[in-house]
Amino acid sequence: MSTNIRWGVIGSGGIARRRTIPEGILKANNAELSVVFDINAQVNAEVAKDFDAEQAASIEALLDTDVEAVYIATPAHLHGDQLRACARAGKHVLCEKPLGMTVAETQEMINVCKKMGIKLGCAFMMRFVAQHAEALRLIREGKLGIPTYARAQLSCWYPPIEGAWRQDPATGGGGALIDMGGHCIDLLEMFFGKVARLSCFINNTVHDYKSEDSAAALLFFENGALGTVDTFFCIPDNSSKNALELYGSKGSILAKGTIGQAPAGEMAALLEKDGKDYDAQQARHVRNSTIRKITRKAGFSNGARPEGQGTIIAPEPVNTYQAEIQEFSQAIIDDREPLIGGELGLRNQKVLAACYESARSGKVIEVG
Repeated sequence: MSTNIRWGVIGSGGIARRRTIPEGILKANNAELSVVFDINAQVNAEVAKDFDAEQAASIEALLDTDVEAVYIATPAHLHGDQLRACARAGKHVLCEKPLGMTVAETQEMINVCKKMGIKLGCAFMMRFVAQHAEALRLIREGKLGIPTYARAQLSCWYPPIEGAWRQDPATGGGGALIDMGGHCIDLLEMFFGKVARLSCFINNTVHDYKSEDSAAALLFFENGALGTVDTFFCIPDNSSKNALELYGSKGSILAKGTIGQAPAGEMAALLEKDGKDYDAQQARHVRNSTIRKITRKAGFSNGARPEGQGTIIAPEPVNTYQAEIQEFSQAIIDDREPLIGGELGLRNQKVLAACYESARSGKVIEVG
């Protein structure tokens, strides 16, 4: 096996052109871009020229090359057929989320890959955000105590655009909830474990396209913690700070701007020492708290902290697109399962399906 995995891209415009090719495939230390395809021939020609890649005239032509892995970044309703074609051709697949349009289709896609011996990855690149990785370490080490509540927010301004596939459930599977809320749900399950049951509301609050522009979900985790996800296509970009809040019996980890495409944002941990007694005055220590900035890779000091002290979590930034391409490429080289595989994509699909069912029925839904 080569130390550099040869990549093809199906859907070379959009996120592939903006992020995954220049920041991911070209920067990864174990990958190289070989061939690209897009239904828009002009865009595909531009991408091929810009990134010095071969231009394929069809998916079949791309799969007839010697690429070892394919990144699928097309509208969601095309993922199933394109993934099956890649599997039949013996190509490993990293697919944008959602993997399929339904839970059943996603399961069938996973089954096909297993049958053909193909590795399948789901592009939840926000798991690679350096602050998120550090927060997960703190939680696993028990620094947060018993998980109690989590919130993830991801919103933007997305006005009606003719032909926009995310604005029609027939091509995108839904709107703000499945497109951005999927990332939020995945992150919260990474931190707190599986969601057991939930309730959800969706609406077209501002925009009148077929997909929802507004969604809010209340989650009940298997460990007893509660959570909320709020995601909107109708809030101006600069007005939404894309908050991440993680609370436990020993404190909180609070962030803004870490949920997104770029390695940005800020995060702080506000953690109590063990055995803290009840405070009748419920003092917050907001104005007088001490904030320390920890920038080393480990990200958090093990030393004693004065009561009420906060610690800024600022590990060395990681480009999430480079990280996801390197990890998936290394899984192929090592012949192991990817860290973010098809099963995580299926799990996310099940939670999203429960959200939409709750929104339709007005009931609390158990997650299968």
